[in-house]
Parts: sequence; structure tokens; C-alpha cells
Amino acid sequence: MYKKTTVLRFIAILTLLATAFTSSTNTKKISASMLSRSVRNGKTLTVKAELFYQLAGGKMISHYTQPTEQYIVNTSKGEISIYNPEKNTVIQQVNYLFSTETTQFYYFLNNQKVDLGLRAMGFTNRDTKFEKNLMISTWIAPLRLAKDIKQVELVHNGANPIYTKYIGSNGQLIKKVYYYNYQTINGLDFPLTVTQIDYFSAKDSVIAKTTYSDIKVNEAVSNKLADFTIPANAKILK
Repeated sequence: MYKKTTVLRFIAILTLLATAFTSSTNTKKISASMLSRSVRNGKTLTVKAELFYQLAGGKMISHYTQPTEQYIVNTSKGEISIYNPEKNTVIQQVNYLFSTETTQFYYFLNNQKVDLGLRAMGFTNRDTKFEKNLMISTWIAPLRLAKDIKQVELVHNGANPIYTKYIGSNGQLIKKVYYYNYQTINGLDFPLTVTQIDYFSAKDSVIAKTTYSDIKVNEAVSNKLADFTIPANAKILK
């Protein structure tokens, strides 16, 4: 369960990275490498993947090589296919959470860094204060999310977000995310390192550090992953 949950989380992370660059009008396609290490209860899980994304159609292809090999194809409509090349099987579903237009990094680098998409999701800005060069804003969750999230604290250093904290419906801490190692890529600032801590209880948490590298844009992108298609004879699992 730990491995499955972690890999699904990285699908969303990679989705965010890909769609982030669509705000740059001269970006047609991008590729990147991802390495993430998660620790829970003393056990470490390493996830490696190569990512390809094309603006036309919002299609993303991720090739995971660790912990197991699999290809994940998803679109802007939330259509997702998970292909296992060893078994030649594929799982298909439609889930808007996996859309290449709906996750946090999409807002992060789509010139919406001021709130990371919180306002678009229905959050209300309750308070904003300044401490030295930091801007700290507090956002209240809409009713449809209130059973899971009470509020979010967002911290900016200049124009770039560096930290978010999520508080659950009962006032408990449920997540912290740190964004750092910013670099300008094709005219957009992007944090090449993201550390996320998910809290399941006071004594149970997962710490995941994700780094991105070898980011290429347009003509520099290799077509190897872009040309991948799931075999027509792959067995569909239900």
C-alpha cells in the first residue's frame, strides 16, 4: 500500500511539473527526470521516472523505472492509463484529480504563484501579514473541502512560494511542503527540489524529497518517450 500510494502521489507531482510550462507561449513540449526518496517508519522508497509532456492535447507520458517499471499516460481530461510492460497489462480510468490541468504546480508556474491556485479551488484569504522579506497568507477552505482541510498557510519569499502548511478539519497538522532550489527555465521560475511531509498521526508521517533534473524544452526534447504507445494487445485490468 505504501508503494502504491507513493507512486500515485508522484503521478500528480509530475503532472504539475509538466503543465506548469504551458503558460510560456513558446513552449510546445518538455521533458524531465525525476528522483524522489520517501521515508516512513524507517523504510526508504526510491522512485525514478522520465517525463514527457506536449502542449497539444495536454498529453503526458511518464516512464517509471523504479521501484517497478511502468508507463503512465494521462491527459487534460483526467484520462489515465497505467501500463505494466512485464505483464503487458493496463489499468484505465478517468479521474479529474489526474488531469494535466488541475494540480498545484500547474498554478505554481502558470503565473499564479500568488496563491498556488487556492482561490481557484474556492479558498478564501483570511489574513496576510509580512515578516521581514516574507509574506504569510492564511486561506480558509470552502465547505466542499472542509471535512478534510480547515485552512492553508502559504509563505512567499519575494514572488516565489517557499512553504505551505495544511491544517485538517480538527485543527491537526496534515501536510507541509517546502519549495526551493529555484531556477529559471524557459522564462519561468521553478523549484527543482520539493520536500513534502504528510502526517497520518502524531507518530506516523512520510517525508519525501523530490528533485527534478535534465529539463529540456522544444527541439531539445528526445522523441523516444514521446513516441511511446501502449500495445494494442495489452490486457485491460478491471
